[in-house]
Amino acid sequence: MLIILVILKRGTSMNKRGIVPNPNSLWMKFLVVWYGIYQASHVIVNLLYFLIPDISFPPPPPDDWSPQIVHFFTGMAATDLINAVLTLVFVYGYFKKARWSMWLGTLTLTISMYAAIVFTYGTIASGAWTGNLYGYLWFYIPFVPVVILFVVFSIWGVHGKFLDNNA
Repeated sequence: MLIILVILKRGTSMNKRGIVPNPNSLWMKFLVVWYGIYQASHVIVNLLYFLIPDISFPPPPPDDWSPQIVHFFTGMAATDLINAVLTLVFVYGYFKKARWSMWLGTLTLTISMYAAIVFTYGTIASGAWTGNLYGYLWFYIPFVPVVILFVVFSIWGVHGKFLDNNA
């Protein structure tokens, strides 16, 4: 929580509606670059998931994955691969100041948050975290800046910052 407050404080500007994060600040650029790197790794991991049929990813529960869960993860991997590629398009558009970039960023961040929530529920409910706790925590540590970016994008949307920035 403290990290979010520091980032918002450093990368903010005052306007008549109060403190609104500045989409052009160095902190926001860092978060967008991080999101791009994070999703570039998803492109690689998802392609490996499809190219290597026997890959044991994510770490399985003690009694292994049921066939239904494997099919579910395959669908998630396909959706995540599409989202990861769209995220790379968003990052490019963000730095080129393309008018559509904020819209695409909102879409990809929403999909990323939804996927993280569904993935988390599925892996916890299946018992996969048992014996793999540290392995799963390493999935989430790099995701923290993405959550911060999602929160900031939500603030921008509520305050009309996309319109103010001509994005």
